[in-house]
Amino acid sequence: MRLLLSPPSKRKLLLHLKTKNNSSSLIELSRKINISKNTLNGWFYDNKKYMPSDLIPKGIINYLEVIDKQPENWGRVKGGKKTYKILLEKYGVKEIQRRQINGGVNSAKIRNGKPFKLEINDPFFLEFYGILLGDGWIGRYPYKNKSAHIIGISGHSKLDRKFFIYCQKNIEKLFNRRGYLKEKMKSKSIELQIGHKILLETLNKELGFPIGKKGRGLKINHKILSLKFNKLRYVIRGIFDTDGSFYLDKTPANNYYPCISIQMKAPILIKQLKDILVEQGFKVLYREKKDMITLKGKIQLKKWMNEIGSSNSKHLDKINALVAQSGLERQPPKL
Repeated sequence: MRLLLSPPSKRKLLLHLKTKNNSSSLIELSRKINISKNTLNGWFYDNKKYMPSDLIPKGIINYLEVIDKQPENWGRVKGGKKTYKILLEKYGVKEIQRRQINGGVNSAKIRNGKPFKLEINDPFFLEFYGILLGDGWIGRYPYKNKSAHIIGISGHSKLDRKFFIYCQKNIEKLFNRRGYLKEKMKSKSIELQIGHKILLETLNKELGFPIGKKGRGLKINHKILSLKFNKLRYVIRGIFDTDGSFYLDKTPANNYYPCISIQMKAPILIKQLKDILVEQGFKVLYREKKDMITLKGKIQLKKWMNEIGSSNSKHLDKINALVAQSGLERQPPKL
């Protein structure tokens, strides 16, 4: 159930949750209850935003003013009807019917054909898997007495757009599904989503990828972890391209040096990355309490770009500028 609270009630609930979770800010509360800051910001500061009823403790619900109630999937139903209307106006009823028939035929081929198989030696799949570990998710959502099976990747609407188009093309090659880009203007975010029940269930059963919240137990599955580095590097690239950062830091003498960093709320995964990189000869600063690894200096940057690389222009533009300035040669591994 989704509830729309009055603005005073939203403020009262936020104060209650901060006190209950010993949090002084929205960011701190976000970390404590494992819900993104942007999501909480929308729920509490957008007067038109509904929030899930299970967020509200039972002891306070009777003291809040509930303006409206809606079923859990009402937003998706509303969005689906709107999207169908737009497509109908743009392509016409015959084209929509043709697409629906083709979709049913392709679905039948998948069900009646060979069992779906993950190509865990394919660099494009390994990069996709790394991207999912970084800023991806898989979920089941109720829709008209059925379930919608969605696989998604989240990012910045401007900085990650080229990267998402790149991902969209690779996903189509891998799974014969193009996926669609979903804009979220208020939060300046973008999502790449594909509906694929068999892929979702295979990722969950064969690779242990969690459905819903990923949680702190997230890790690289042992089937993939057992691969050699010339394969694992694509998983690391996918993680870096979604959850990593590149920046310049200062030495005590005010000289700048490059840093590559990955920080995630996934301590097991971060340690796996540290172990892989150290074994490969990287010098890694491992901050266990912060769930973070950092590589510093031009030598480590050059080694990273030669052995792992990046597919995200957000990172490449920064790195290439430094490479051109410093004269470092860059030979990223090809997919």
